[in-house]
Amino acid sequence: MVASLLAADYPGEIATPTPKALIHLVQRRYGVQVSYSTAWRGKKEAADDVRVTPEEGFRLMYWYMFMLEKMNPDTVSYVEVDEEHKFKYLFFALGASIEGFRVMRKVIILDGTHLKTAYGGVLLVATTQDPDHHHYPLAFGVVDGENNESWFWFLEKLKSLIPYGPEIVFVSDRNFSLLRAIAMLYPLSHHGHCIYHLSQNVKGKVIGVNKAICAKKFRQCARAYTEAEFLQLYCDFSSTYPSARLYLHEHTEIKHWARCYFPGEKYNLDTSNAVESINGVLENARNYSLLQMIDAIIEKMIKWFAKHRKASAEISTAQKLVPFVEKELHKTCKEAKLLVVNELNCYRLEYSVIGSDGLQYVVNLRSKTCSCKQFDIEKYPCVHAVAAAREAKKEADPEIQLHDLCSKYYWIDLWVLTYSRTIYLVPNSCQWIVPEETMKRLILPPDYDVKQGRRQEKRYASAGEDRDKGGKKKSKKSKKPTGTSEWLDNDGDQN
Repeated sequence: MVASLLAADYPGEIATPTPKALIHLVQRRYGVQVSYSTAWRGKKEAADDVRVTPEEGFRLMYWYMFMLEKMNPDTVSYVEVDEEHKFKYLFFALGASIEGFRVMRKVIILDGTHLKTAYGGVLLVATTQDPDHHHYPLAFGVVDGENNESWFWFLEKLKSLIPYGPEIVFVSDRNFSLLRAIAMLYPLSHHGHCIYHLSQNVKGKVIGVNKAICAKKFRQCARAYTEAEFLQLYCDFSSTYPSARLYLHEHTEIKHWARCYFPGEKYNLDTSNAVESINGVLENARNYSLLQMIDAIIEKMIKWFAKHRKASAEISTAQKLVPFVEKELHKTCKEAKLLVVNELNCYRLEYSVIGSDGLQYVVNLRSKTCSCKQFDIEKYPCVHAVAAAREAKKEADPEIQLHDLCSKYYWIDLWVLTYSRTIYLVPNSCQWIVPEETMKRLILPPDYDVKQGRRQEKRYASAGEDRDKGGKKKSKKSKKPTGTSEWLDNDGDQN
């Protein structure tokens, strides 16, 4: 009765009302009182009708992956089984994501989150940011846990798509197995610690002080652009929190978390928040059986791609930069017009700029650098560079444009290419056409332990983490910026 109601009211959907809500729906529809367990079983049966049962999902894994690759060209998937043909690992990366990454900043964020099904396991996620600073999933994996073997297997498959090189940067927490796998498979790449996770560890080492302020002070140190600024902040931090400094000295290397010492190019990315956000979006999907969860992941990616594809297509052809950078430069230009600029070398386009803090900064527009280091790291002009660009346009090089001073990864053209490919869902199993050799490849479900009591729904915060207080921040709406080219021609006032 419950399953038939859901099939009629929510055709083809896995996300349906809770058992408690279903009790009232059945009561109003049929005048029958059903128990919570009956409502729960009906909900599960309806979900299994949409996409096969969990056990059947493991059996048909090769079939499903064949159809996923067929529907989405250039998609790559790997399935690993043990000697008894029981499921062990899964890896998949959509062709659309692989192609999009070719025109994006080469920073990959890694993390894992536990699945909430009877078979357990961990969902591994590799993601990055698109040019407009939106989350962009690259690859997913399902493994038995975050251990040496599983992380090595996942990164080995990722390496087949993204070869190692010095331009590749990883950001993650300090999971030992993950760090070990990166060092073995990507020896030329650089790795940065998630400074949020590290700040939570740091504040757990101090006693008798405000822990939240300690964590905040550490993140300020980590995000300092120049070595001089870092040394001053870190000296104050060390004297205030000596136990935190001792922890950092014994358990980390400064080059992995301090922005000014990081050897690679990680731009603004210094936390694993991108993966944490994706894990939050997939909170309900992690309760689903394996094939149902993959369906939910792909469906969410379809929506993301459609949303950002439309947003990039609606940008005026006169605008050269993605909205995030465009907005940042608009804010910067208002301050830049107030700064004093002196020319140092018109051939090299070098300028001396007196900042709002009264300090002198040297800008080189040809090499795209500034002694404040923000221009060098973020790869788009800081306030001093914008001030120098306005002076250069008037005196030395009238053809200079702000978008030419930005990394190509912030150009609208590349943002459009990022979402150019379409992602398609795998159809219902009754529509599958699978080769005979694939049909012969069957997988058994993994072993699992039956746990007593009600399944845990919420994750308990680890030591040092803040507990959820239930508050939500309201987002502020901002005006849509116009093109930046006008800022070098006038006083920086918006039309």
